[in-house]
Amino acid sequence: MAPSKTVKICRPGGILACLVAVAVVQQGCLAAAWVAAVGTDSMRAGDVRFQPFEASWVSTEHGPPGLDRPSLKSVALMPVEGDEAMGARLTKFFQRETALRVLTPASLPPGLTIAAADQERAVLARELSREFAVDAVLYGHVVGAASHSSEWGWKSEEPRRLFLYMIDRDGHLLWKDELPFLIVTGTKPVVEASVQTALTRHFTDHVHELGLDDFGYVPSKSF
Repeated sequence: MAPSKTVKICRPGGILACLVAVAVVQQGCLAAAWVAAVGTDSMRAGDVRFQPFEASWVSTEHGPPGLDRPSLKSVALMPVEGDEAMGARLTKFFQRETALRVLTPASLPPGLTIAAADQERAVLARELSREFAVDAVLYGHVVGAASHSSEWGWKSEEPRRLFLYMIDRDGHLLWKDELPFLIVTGTKPVVEASVQTALTRHFTDHVHELGLDDFGYVPSKSF
């Protein structure tokens, strides 16, 4: 008599479980591949990295705003020398995040150099305040150093520094600051919306830390 054989029957539930397991493994591989692709892509993208402010100075001569000295209501934001993109970002910050009426002259007056002596900036601020009917003028200029390749060689990095000077209509220096930042150039462009968000948060924290809103120099918007 031939030996008996045991036949295993694969039930539909078992087949379904096997198929699900295979699908999960495949999805996991696809997810891992997607994460790897996104990671590689982000490593090649450009960026702007903001560092802590340095050499900050705020005039406390007049104290907090009151009946004798109200908060600033308007400011002329002059074009930022040396970095047009940074000038655009500053304009968005002051227009969106402060209560100031912001004027943005298209160009600097002939012969003006932002990196001039303090006295020259003060004299010009008085003239510009009258011309544009504003309470203060904000100057800015950017200087940079030589760029160098990053560790992996996929990007180049260029250190830059933003200098800011706010002078009121009487020629008094209210606030000056320096913001170091790093321009990272990759094979893909910078995501400008992300850079603007980072600058807004960084700048807002600094305004509160220095008390620029309390002194009425950079009053916050009221919602």
